[in-house]
Amino acid sequence: MWRYILRRIFVQGIPVLLGFSFFLYLVVTLAPGSPVTHLRGVPNLDSAVIEQRKAQLGIDQPFLVQYLQWLGRIVRGDLGLSFDSARRPVADLIKERMPATITLSLASIILGWGIGIPVGILSARYQYSILDYLITFFAFVGISIPSFFFGLILLYVFALKLNVLPAGGFFLAGEVKTLAGYISYLCLPALTLGLGSIAGVARYMRASLLEVINQDYLRTARAKGLAERIVIYKHALRNALLPILTLLGFMIPSIFSGAVIVESIFAWPGLGSLAIQAVNERNYPVIMGINMMFAVLIFLGSIIADISYAFADPRIRYD
Repeated sequence: MWRYILRRIFVQGIPVLLGFSFFLYLVVTLAPGSPVTHLRGVPNLDSAVIEQRKAQLGIDQPFLVQYLQWLGRIVRGDLGLSFDSARRPVADLIKERMPATITLSLASIILGWGIGIPVGILSARYQYSILDYLITFFAFVGISIPSFFFGLILLYVFALKLNVLPAGGFFLAGEVKTLAGYISYLCLPALTLGLGSIAGVARYMRASLLEVINQDYLRTARAKGLAERIVIYKHALRNALLPILTLLGFMIPSIFSGAVIVESIFAWPGLGSLAIQAVNERNYPVIMGINMMFAVLIFLGSIIADISYAFADPRIRYD
């Protein structure tokens, strides 16, 4: 197992991450606009000041030199300094916003799996029933509807019309932080972000369970007199979870990246709002730091999915 993990990291992971970082830095630097002209509070800069500021930020050098300098800092564990006027370390900015994004992402994952798996099992057990058709219909709606549109609907209904949940943000100044307050602020953005996960997990769970539910070994279990509940949840479910584990490995980074839009809708103080701000300001170090973090999450997610196979199915070994 350890040999497999090390081979995935050093033979596959590092070269892929290097290639991704190169093309990402190229795209970021080729984008229209300049970090200097997008500095807030510094309008109408003349050409001399612009060139001086570019030299201070190190963006007056050729692309390859800039990329190698950035890569050298990354190897040393330094994400660099933000291009804004405060010149704060990018790592500190990410650390400040990370807890809010992790909280939102974990809540949406719990919703996606906690609701999606049971719903998918019910849909498979009662195949072609009215319940199955209803679940399939709502699953397709959940997959098809854009998260930003669904979030706006939730805002209109629960925050504007019913006024039972906050419209956005995360605790007002001086507001007492309680568990009920956390849940109220988290409810709408987590449900918006988790909608696609709930629908996707339910559909994958249904299809995967239907593939194994009529296998010969399950017919044998039924012939021995085992209850259908035991046949499904003890014997069939374990094998049906294998494709779902693959989905989990790639769902984690996709949820983090999907939080960019959701956080901007609900004014959630996480990495998503920081990423949008960095793009608007052409803040190269912050853009690179956040995207590289997402790339690492995708790579780690694929490894976690592979390792999960061995725990779900003892026949799978990586030796």
